[in-house]
Amino acid sequence: MPAQTLEHPAPRLLRALGDPVRFRLLRELPAEEAAEVSVGELARRLNVGDTVVSQHLRVLASLRLVGVQRKGRTARYFVNAAALRGARELLAESLPTLFGPTARQPRLSARNQIFGRVVEVRRGDVNAEIGIDIGGQVVTAVITNRSADRLQLQAGDVAAAVFKASEVMVLK
Repeated sequence: MPAQTLEHPAPRLLRALGDPVRFRLLRELPAEEAAEVSVGELARRLNVGDTVVSQHLRVLASLRLVGVQRKGRTARYFVNAAALRGARELLAESLPTLFGPTARQPRLSARNQIFGRVVEVRRGDVNAEIGIDIGGQVVTAVITNRSADRLQLQAGDVAAAVFKASEVMVLK
């Protein structure tokens, strides 16, 4: 019998938020307990059935993203702002390049860039070879044709060769 492993909470959170109805529900719910919304009202806003809304709210409530206030037979829902902040922090920690603050993302420094003049643009089926003369030395970089089109590189243009580890990128 295989040992059970505890799943990191980020995949479960992403699966829950990846459903379009649940995502829309979070957008429709008020952010505070004082302004709760009923299942019937949510169903009308989203143009889906009450049972569909209830099922999705159960998933969101199981992650504590949604709170519920029960009064008799009526349940009214709201976004749990603290849990939503916690989810954002969890995702930022788990997936820093997607959700982390931009200050923590690596940036290119000026010393990684050397400017020169484009001497050759040779296109292949998929990629283009860009030759840049930097002080009499020609540096060649391979970029996609799409990137070459976006940069509109032509012989004679001033461009920067960007050195990143063992890769060379071209900027204009």
